[in-house]
Amino acid sequence: MKNMLKVILIAVSFLCLSSCENPLNKNSSNTPPVPASQSGEQNNNKTSTEFTVKTFSSSEGFSCDVHVLSSEKGNILIDPGFYDDKLADYVETIGGLDAILVTHGHWDNLHELDKVAKVNLEAEVFMNELDFPFLRDPHLNCSDINGFSLLVDTKPQTFTEGLYKIGGYDIEVIHTPGHTIGSSSLYLPEENIMFSGDTFMIPFVGSADHPTGNEEDRKTTINKFKERDFPDDMKIYPGHRGNTTYKKMLKTNIDLQ
Repeated sequence: MKNMLKVILIAVSFLCLSSCENPLNKNSSNTPPVPASQSGEQNNNKTSTEFTVKTFSSSEGFSCDVHVLSSEKGNILIDPGFYDDKLADYVETIGGLDAILVTHGHWDNLHELDKVAKVNLEAEVFMNELDFPFLRDPHLNCSDINGFSLLVDTKPQTFTEGLYKIGGYDIEVIHTPGHTIGSSSLYLPEENIMFSGDTFMIPFVGSADHPTGNEEDRKTTINKFKERDFPDDMKIYPGHRGNTTYKKMLKTNIDLQ
């Protein structure tokens, strides 16, 4: 009987000790992970699997649309004119950025480039080489006529017209000058989308009434676009005035008639 009691007591003790260990936490640390926006480190564990383009519109007193492309390929932000808490939180939820692209060098496309780059240290930054001087020139980036002087410290890599692999995507950079000398539209054929900056917008093509703007270049850009044959359902994401499709833009944009 005594031997039986000893066996029972040993068994109960073993079960009590086993129940104190949570098998789900064997490799966990008591220190919570630091968000990428606080640590300055890129989170490479991408959470996006479904292809998405999300547009954020500025509520900071000026017109600006920032687009974020995300999928299992990678995450890209286009034209960081602003970077408020809502946009920053979304970028964090998708695991940070792989690339930041600038369609042209005006201040409302560059205003928060330094901020975005600092919290996404692994993100590559690109813009057209012809608009590179706009980064440190308030006259060229038009911040001076808005009452301040924008000087951007981030030094992007540069592209010209051609095919590139950026942030996991195949991108055709189409040089579309007229609004600025280096204005570029970014065409992603596999995703059937285009980011057109301030060049191709729903009602018109961006004006040439700015430093380095040129009406002859603008006309050439318009003809260049009209000569291309994009899919009717290609989604176009401009820097202002809403998103549309190629078929609809051909009907609504007065400069493309």
